Amino acid sequence: MYGYRARIGYTCPPQIAEVFLYEFYKMAPEGVTLMITTLALTTRSKEEVSKSFDMSLDAIHKMKKAGASVVMLGGNPINVAHGGVDLQEFQDKLSKDVGIPVLTSHVSQRKGFRLLGSRKVATIHPYESEHNDRHDRQMREFGCEPCGTVACEGSLLGLGSVPMDYALTFARKIKAEHPEADTIHLASAHWATAHAIEQIERELKVDVLTSQQALFWDSIRAAGIKDKIPGYGRLLREF
Repeated sequence: MYGYRARIGYTCPPQIAEVFLYEFYKMAPEGVTLMITTLALTTRSKEEVSKSFDMSLDAIHKMKKAGASVVMLGGNPINVAHGGVDLQEFQDKLSKDVGIPVLTSHVSQRKGFRLLGSRKVATIHPYESEHNDRHDRQMREFGCEPCGTVACEGSLLGLGSVPMDYALTFARKIKAEHPEADTIHLASAHWATAHAIEQIERELKVDVLTSQQALFWDSIRAAGIKDKIPGYGRLLREF
């Protein structure tokens, strides 16, 4: 079968999913496949976040029955709002209860920043600028110092139409404004970023962590895939 090495389950927060699947298969080695359940986010209301969390928990068990090797719970706001104070403990308990590794996007990104040695992180995200403060708080929760946040002014329903040049263009802008940044975070796993990682790292002399890259990396490692994958940043090349 296609996923003869690993079958990665993912609970996808946006109800409409497009980019995550495409970029997963750009990075995935042969024999690794994606199993996906889309959740309820279209406006990120409290009701949608709560419903999405419940859907995630239900999907874990169905994915286990379907043969998933590991399940990644997407959506940092969903993780933080409903997973409790200690998300590592939360995912460890779920893993024990379900019988396969269950990961959260929050813990995966936190692990990625620690491995890269990130201290001062500039963030670019595809949403409206009203979410800048949330991303700054999130960076502190990851254990890093936020140093600049740029919004692409998009929406959950428009993630598939974010221009491909935005990641590099805004990375150049934020690095020029914040030369102290040692890492650039391309936040949200659902806009076009994978193609730009290597160029940003080479040109701007920074590490790059994207949400998509970190989720993919932690998922395949938890599934026992140890391949070092070139072309998509230091995290996948070295760890």
